[in-house]
Amino acid sequence: YYGFSNEGLWPLCHIAHVRPDFRPEDWMQYRAANQKFADAVLEEIEDQKSPCVLVQDYHFAVLPRMIKEKRPDARVALFWHIPWPNPESFGICPWQTELVRGMLGADLMGFHTQYHCNNFLETVDRTMECRIDRERFSVIKEGHLTAVKPFPISVHFPGPEKDKAGDPSTKVDKPALLKELRTKAEFLGVGVDRVDYTKGILERFRAVERFLDKHPKYKGRFTFVQIGAPSRTHIKRYNQFLAETDAEADRINWKFKMADWQPIVYLKKHHNHKEIEPYYRAADVCMVTSLSDGMNLVAKEFVAAREDGDGALVLSRFAGASRELSDALIVNPYDIDQAAEAIRIALEMSPEERRTRMQRLRETVKENNIYRWAGNLITELTQIRAEPRPGVPSA
Repeated sequence: YYGFSNEGLWPLCHIAHVRPDFRPEDWMQYRAANQKFADAVLEEIEDQKSPCVLVQDYHFAVLPRMIKEKRPDARVALFWHIPWPNPESFGICPWQTELVRGMLGADLMGFHTQYHCNNFLETVDRTMECRIDRERFSVIKEGHLTAVKPFPISVHFPGPEKDKAGDPSTKVDKPALLKELRTKAEFLGVGVDRVDYTKGILERFRAVERFLDKHPKYKGRFTFVQIGAPSRTHIKRYNQFLAETDAEADRINWKFKMADWQPIVYLKKHHNHKEIEPYYRAADVCMVTSLSDGMNLVAKEFVAAREDGDGALVLSRFAGASRELSDALIVNPYDIDQAAEAIRIALEMSPEERRTRMQRLRETVKENNIYRWAGNLITELTQIRAEPRPGVPSA
């Protein structure tokens, strides 16, 4: 189950050029795990009339159909948190038909962006016989309608009691933070990720290197802190990637070595949100350079943390967040020169422009916060007309 989810579906859906592994035994276990969850859900909703069920993410692609086969009166939504690739890419999966058929058991299929909704409909069209209504973005298969809609997820935005100038909780002692990291710097960059090949960490490190090569006046003055939580370490590719990022950070640090400064500080352990917030608040620039991402909440967390209204965001065009956060510095993470130039622009941007951009970014995240995402999704689900339950007479 874990293998099919994270060695099969994960690289399949993220266009990060890592070959998915599809093993028949993994697929069997994936289906079995989905069935266990289906049994648990069905037991939970046994006495409920037209219950609402929200299924989360790629680990449970076939769960909606398993639920609906037993309880057609249940209103089921599946929210897919990762990207949905184009039909050609998804078509390499040996069980594409079973996966899509399972997903279409849902009454409501949610993605982060309209682009991923479009890709999903194209995949359905290529995979099976069905009727697709492109005006209403829905699929009718065997008499059952599945609506396909975007619901861009977000984060909690601090209330007005914390959003005040001069609030001591928003102040961060940058020199003390750097002293704790055993480096000196005038400017601070930050990245926060699981150590995953989809997050563009190697490209980010190389952008820092290129920036320092092209703008040597920042040597000794700019430090980039990468907070990287080791992830899925019992999967070989993840262990290899952790070693690759470690080696790249070491190489760049040796290249620019100084007695009391290093360009990259790589913190390879899990940090909770309270531990991460000081870095968000102290950073002059936050870099989100995902090679492929459904949304990426780090970008929104950084914006939400900046009650001071300052700081710059460098954001990958391949992260779903770039479709909302247009006041970030949008880059192609594969273009190392462009990403390096974005660092320079962020550090040399006028205070007025930084604040104007951050104000607009904060307005976007405040308006479209996590509660609106949940409210929109649940409201849409509850408005679905329930089918009759077998064996139960309708009122």
